[in-house]
Amino acid sequence: MARGHRMFRAAAVTGAAALLAAAVCTPLTASEAPLAVTPSPLPPPSGTVPTLAQARARWAGAPSRFVTVDGVPIHVREEGRKGAPVVVLLHGSIANLHEWDLVVPLLADRYRVVRFDWSPYGLSGPDPSGVYSTPRAAQLMDGLMRALGHDRFAVVATSNGANVALEYNRAYPGHAVAMAFSMLPLERPSQTRQIGARMRALVADPRHNSPQYRSREFYREVLQDTTPPTFRAKDWMVDSIHDANAQPGALARQADYIAANVRLFQTTDVGAVAEAVHVPVLLQWCTYDTVISQSAQASVRRFKNAQVRLINYPTLGHFPFWENPRLFTRDLKRWLGQVMTR
Repeated sequence: MARGHRMFRAAAVTGAAALLAAAVCTPLTASEAPLAVTPSPLPPPSGTVPTLAQARARWAGAPSRFVTVDGVPIHVREEGRKGAPVVVLLHGSIANLHEWDLVVPLLADRYRVVRFDWSPYGLSGPDPSGVYSTPRAAQLMDGLMRALGHDRFAVVATSNGANVALEYNRAYPGHAVAMAFSMLPLERPSQTRQIGARMRALVADPRHNSPQYRSREFYREVLQDTTPPTFRAKDWMVDSIHDANAQPGALARQADYIAANVRLFQTTDVGAVAEAVHVPVLLQWCTYDTVISQSAQASVRRFKNAQVRLINYPTLGHFPFWENPRLFTRDLKRWLGQVMTR
């Protein structure tokens, strides 16, 4: 299938682009083939939609815990040796902390790895303030890091998690000692991506797409449509997204966040927040991806006050940590080893 026909219009999927919302070309070697790991040992619960208790049983077992910050129970995991340098991982839109399941084992031998479901995603609870926005997510991140006792750390973020990371760094300076991004929406994500036949059918079918529910098939197609043809999303990847987003009120909260995010892109220069970064930056630029609208070089130029390391990956798409976790983490880990020892 031609690549152009595999793309879908973000707005037609209720903002699917927003939902996901010195250059080095790194070759792939046999030793860097994707990991064959299934991090969720429990089988899916019976029925189409798991209850919250079933979802927690499957996706929030040890070492998960819930830390309440400003009334919001935040789903968080800390892994790796206590006392080691801290690395905080921020997932992207539609997903949750399980986006990093294949990366954490490769980092945890050297770092204390913290990941959490930033509001309004994953299994973190509703916000009693009713505010779902990038600034609010950054505020809750600050409260969580304080509650966990982490003062200085590297931040690794993808997709809209990158916007949260940048806003956190701007609003709460002095904590991030290095920042790495794989998907970096400094401009509004593409609004001209064409819908493929399969995606059109799922969007139009209320059994798969409604304001209250999206099916496993819907999320699988989103993953396939934003990654190279060689990638096939595993069932646990799809389930990790579906099971959290199928909880009552989850999609409504996410819609509020997306609406707030769209307003930011429409009324402000979102990319200007990169000028507040004064620490080393890594851009792991996946050129197969077409959700991010600005170029790699344009992104580098926005970091006017930071030293930027750019690595290009011509064969990776919007989910590089799932598409090729060994390659992705190898380069990330090398860079962290250089900048966190300064």
